[in-house]
Amino acid sequence: MKLLHRISVLSGICLLACGLLCAQAPPGPLTPPPADPNAPAPPPPPKKPEVQPRKNILGYWKFNKDESDDGRAKLSQSRQGDNSNRGNNGGGYGGPRMGGGWPGMGGGGNGGPHPQGGDISDSMGDLANPPREMKLSQKFENDPEVQLADDREHRTSFFTDGRKLEKDKDPDNKQVAARWDDKKLVTDEKAAHGGKVSRTFELSSDGKQLIETVRVTDSKGNHPVNVQYVYDAAEQTDPYSRMH
Repeated sequence: MKLLHRISVLSGICLLACGLLCAQAPPGPLTPPPADPNAPAPPPPPKKPEVQPRKNILGYWKFNKDESDDGRAKLSQSRQGDNSNRGNNGGGYGGPRMGGGWPGMGGGGNGGPHPQGGDISDSMGDLANPPREMKLSQKFENDPEVQLADDREHRTSFFTDGRKLEKDKDPDNKQVAARWDDKKLVTDEKAAHGGKVSRTFELSSDGKQLIETVRVTDSKGNHPVNVQYVYDAAEQTDPYSRMH
């Protein structure tokens, strides 16, 4: 009897130890259930709706950096090349005879930086730093005013009827003379030091891109520099956007 009692006690101790060890052991990885070959395939992710081609330049547009020029670099390179070709005694943008500076920017007699320390991109504003999003619109068909609003809360009114423009009181709300060349919108703008700036907005051949070409010249229309920006047609999805 004593032997059986000892065997029972030892068996109980072994079972208790095994239970404790099993309770302390971390759970192993669970084997996933086998895939059901007859189960339906998950639906594909919804496709982004394709933007329909535009018939004119009006609408919402997003900047395409890969297909656009670097306005800051192009203006800087052209200015440096003009100065190196003309030397210190020549005319042009950087020569003493012109009083210095690119059209639209300040500068000393040697074409130096802006007196307040700004560079070309600062002085040329949106010409060297295009907006990332913008919208061109008219209040009604054949409206002589085309409005441009961008994501930086800048607004420009292009007037195509030759009216006398008001002097800009707010740098974020400008009035610019423009004209239609078929379906292209072409501006006629003046810059500092007698320089000239013209912008052309035109639709690409497939109707899916807006091409903006910025042309900068001196007061006589010489030494042109062309910068091209490309925008992709897009849908304005943000209902709280200020571009309206």
